[in-house]
Amino acid sequence: MDDKGNILLIEDNPADSRLISIYLQDVYKDKYAITIADSLIEGMQLIKALSVDVIILDLSLPDSRGLETLNKLHAGEPRIPIIVLTGLEDETIGIEAVKIGAQDFLVKGNLNKEVLRRSINYSIERHKLLHSLSARAKELEEKTLDLQKEKQKLALANKIAKIGSWEWDFVAGKVTWSDELFDILGVEPSKGPFSFDELLACIHPDDRNGILEIIKKSKNDQKPLSFYYRIIRNDGSIRTFYSLGEVLTNEEGKSIKIVGTRQDVTERMEEEEMQKLAIAATKSFNSVSITKKNGVIEWVNDGFTKLTGYKLDEVKNTRGEILRRGHSAGILQDSENYDKVINRKAPVTYESKNYSKDNREYWTITTLTPVLDNNGNVGRIIAIDTDITQRKQMEEELRRANEDLKSTKKELEETMQVKEQFLANMSHEIRTPMNAVIGFTRLLLKTNPTVEQKHYIDIIRTSGMNLLVIVNDILDFSKLRSGKINFEHIKFNLSEALLSLTELLLPKARGKDIKLITDIDKSTCEYVIGDPTRLNQILMNLLGNAIKFTKRGEVILKVETVKEEFQDIQLKFSVIDTGIGIAEDVLPTIFEAFTQAGSETTRKYGGTGLGLAIVKQLVEQQQGIITVSSKINKGSIFSFVLRLKKGTGSLEKKKNITKEIIKVIPTEELRILLVEDNELNAMLAEKVLSDWNWKINIAENGFIALEKIQQEDFDIVLMDIQLPGMDGYEATRKIRTELHPPKKNIPIIAMTAHALPGEEEKCLEAGMDGYISKPFEPEKLYLKILTALHITHLNKEDIKLVPRGKHKSRHTDLTYLRELAKGRDAFIVQILNVFIQQTPEAIERMEEATENKEWKLLSQTVHKIKPSIMFIGLTEITNDIPLLEEYAAKESNINEIPALVGKIKSVCKEAIIELKEELKRLDKVID
Repeated sequence: MDDKGNILLIEDNPADSRLISIYLQDVYKDKYAITIADSLIEGMQLIKALSVDVIILDLSLPDSRGLETLNKLHAGEPRIPIIVLTGLEDETIGIEAVKIGAQDFLVKGNLNKEVLRRSINYSIERHKLLHSLSARAKELEEKTLDLQKEKQKLALANKIAKIGSWEWDFVAGKVTWSDELFDILGVEPSKGPFSFDELLACIHPDDRNGILEIIKKSKNDQKPLSFYYRIIRNDGSIRTFYSLGEVLTNEEGKSIKIVGTRQDVTERMEEEEMQKLAIAATKSFNSVSITKKNGVIEWVNDGFTKLTGYKLDEVKNTRGEILRRGHSAGILQDSENYDKVINRKAPVTYESKNYSKDNREYWTITTLTPVLDNNGNVGRIIAIDTDITQRKQMEEELRRANEDLKSTKKELEETMQVKEQFLANMSHEIRTPMNAVIGFTRLLLKTNPTVEQKHYIDIIRTSGMNLLVIVNDILDFSKLRSGKINFEHIKFNLSEALLSLTELLLPKARGKDIKLITDIDKSTCEYVIGDPTRLNQILMNLLGNAIKFTKRGEVILKVETVKEEFQDIQLKFSVIDTGIGIAEDVLPTIFEAFTQAGSETTRKYGGTGLGLAIVKQLVEQQQGIITVSSKINKGSIFSFVLRLKKGTGSLEKKKNITKEIIKVIPTEELRILLVEDNELNAMLAEKVLSDWNWKINIAENGFIALEKIQQEDFDIVLMDIQLPGMDGYEATRKIRTELHPPKKNIPIIAMTAHALPGEEEKCLEAGMDGYISKPFEPEKLYLKILTALHITHLNKEDIKLVPRGKHKSRHTDLTYLRELAKGRDAFIVQILNVFIQQTPEAIERMEEATENKEWKLLSQTVHKIKPSIMFIGLTEITNDIPLLEEYAAKESNINEIPALVGKIKSVCKEAIIELKEELKRLDKVID
């Protein structure tokens, strides 16, 4: 037979549930079975199914919150003791919960198994006591005539004893009393004898009919009678009487009178009631006192003496003033507590500070419970005091700790601000010279360098880009650690996103003769809702590492469905490689910041050791899990699981797209104000912009920029942020607020070395129209300028997205095509002819689709030419093709689409010229 008790824990936080379950198992072993519910509805269902001894209730649940949670549960099951759980800042709610019916409350942040054990034992004991006292009071209320059993103990002599005798003469219609009875009833003897109606008027209205029935029955049956009833005295007080009587008959056997006794049993009944209450209270470990309705103490238990140091004879017939240093401990007549206890007959709970006999200060939480008399009025009050001194001390310590926490939080925020400022400065100071280094090496490559010079320039540019990656990794890592990453929830095509990603990495994999395989489970849903950018960042890092650390073999991106629910789907992404592997002792720390597989790896492959730390943060901040397994020289498997929402149907079309005002400006006529204080950066930007034959004017700070804008006309401003005197933010605000149209509306693009999270938003809030970070890609800057100027359609001669300098590099790279051909020049000729013939038609369809806003047709057309672009190695637009396809498919960034189409058209036009030259060369070779 299982004698276990049951503890029901209603808690929706798995971590809290687990912790409390462990505490309960440690404390009670097998004494209690612990059942857990994560909602109020489930908890109430379990209460009906189980015999529950105590409930531990979290006030904040998915289907109910706050004190309403307790009210619902207490209303449904008042017989079970309830302990409520509150957060660190919710202790006041816990106290309120005790006041309305909970036995105790616990603060989650201060919870330990000893506190939990004491609370459960106390709550069960306190609930039993209150239940017992309530049951006793109800029993007394319902059985107002309980003393009738005394009838069996009285002898015939007690019937005629002069306790207070009376006689009712039926014939004369008179009632006579003994002198003692006049005293008991509070009536002058001179006013007697009384008629029966006059006697009946003294009896409590609720008892009159019952007495008449008893007397009538006794008169007819001629049997003895006994009954209890209440008398209303002249002073308005109510007394309880017990009457015994005998019916006397004449010689004919007819009833002529009743004689008997009437005894005032008010005090005796109260004493018996008092004894019953005292017996129940004696068993309690808490302090219990019983008072009259006015708060005067009649009785206290041992718990009271242990808590206060005072015995009954020291506090009896007082209102507890000694506990409050002269102030009354009872309830005042004009107080809300008095109204609730005496008038509304409801329990009251409050806290108070007291002083013991040895002058020790202590705090109690007191519950006053009214005890009703036979008249349904409050006769006594039971006061139960629980020592909460330790809790008050903890509250004070918590208050101080909160103050310390606020102070520490403030210091931490200040430290974080200093850290962010440091990162901003570091980013700016590194990016500013790197902009010049990378930018000028790009320009050097266009000056027809020798093979040796090109080699050196490539090394400089690669080193600069590597340093830029390191800076970006540090900024990303800082952003993740500070919790400032915002994740999008948008619908996207999962397969297309993954294929676009692998297409970007294909050249890198083919360069190492590594197979790059994508394996997507057929059961995986096509559309999901999540953050495609962050998913791309995670997989780009993992796939990039896999390719970097694999010499031969293959890299596989595998996607499979782990669990599918009504609206959610759990997907497992695995990156599997046949690379160098990771030592077993390194695996536990591989995701830590600045950690790599070993010093040899760092020397040979480079890197900051932040990539995997960033990946782990990105996965976990989306409530995902990432794992790794690896064997040296066998390869590694990095897997992570993400929960995403299912997306149904195709990508939704955006409605009510507002047509923008089209501004047609021939690009040769653009007048640009460049606000830049760094001489090298100004020189670089001027060189890049002049390649497009644009007119450049330079201002070294915000003051000069304002002057020049007022004196001259410009089409656009490229604004650095960190400037001497007046920075870019202030200069922008002054342009927007102090100048008059049209100059105040001039497009402004931030061109800055600041790259911290939120920088772009900050620039846009300041009134700028765009943002590009240094070092910048010329093509991206070109697109930003076109976008800011709303140039959405240009004549064929007005646009060219590549610099118009004298020195041009080749657009095409046929390395991959030659590898596929394996010496078959005829195959190459066939592919090139197809590209030359079909691409102009495709470009024309793309332009028409853009003109007519037929985005689906545009997406399909771009998708078809993607393989051709890859075959002929048009790396210049490798990233633009999937970007344009995505914009068209999602109907997003509409204003950037025309510029992208124009760029692809221009590059393809130049490529066709190169390919025709290549065809001439190949024709000679074949001939």
